[in-house]
Amino acid sequence: MYRPEYFRAPDLEAQHDLIEEYPFGLLTLSMFGSPAAVHLPFVLDRDSWPYGKLRGHLSRGNPIAKALSENVEVLVAFTGPSSYISPDHYESQPHFPTWAYAAVHVKGRPRLLDDARTVRQLTDLIADQEARLAPKEPFVLPRQSSELFDEYLQLIQGFEIFIGRIDGIFKLGQNKTPRDMAAQAKAFRARGTESSVRMAEALEKHNPFPKYS
Repeated sequence: MYRPEYFRAPDLEAQHDLIEEYPFGLLTLSMFGSPAAVHLPFVLDRDSWPYGKLRGHLSRGNPIAKALSENVEVLVAFTGPSSYISPDHYESQPHFPTWAYAAVHVKGRPRLLDDARTVRQLTDLIADQEARLAPKEPFVLPRQSSELFDEYLQLIQGFEIFIGRIDGIFKLGQNKTPRDMAAQAKAFRARGTESSVRMAEALEKHNPFPKYS
């Protein structure tokens, strides 16, 4: 990952926070000399040595499922908030258009899970996502008939990745002045969309500026 020092992730906790908030990752690897990739939701176990552990599942019909059993190194990319930055929204001038974003890359070697641990991965993933839908009553696996669930379980392959390396870039205006970034955050909040408010929150979190009116 190319990353100037001023865009370095604050710490491991900040990188874990991004993964948990945006758990839909892009798993990439090399297969037969060519790049291959699959988009998957993940569960993060923060406390596993050395930098945490990811757990996921994919279709057994996907050729990548077999490749994961061959001790291959994979990279999983997680993308957090991102947006175009307009020069018109800086307080000072001149500026050039750019893109603000946060992302985390994880490297490791997957290990396949048996059915019992795959069920645990599914249970944890569903619980995490259902909690985001509160106050809806959470869906839980026991609601499904055992026949239906057993059939579904045969169609997927669970796996885990102990994180051997983790890199993060938080390109959120840290090389700009506090007043310029405060103006950017104000412009994002004025849009009023969920994604723009998240962008404003990210700028405010990673830039120590006062909230100018």
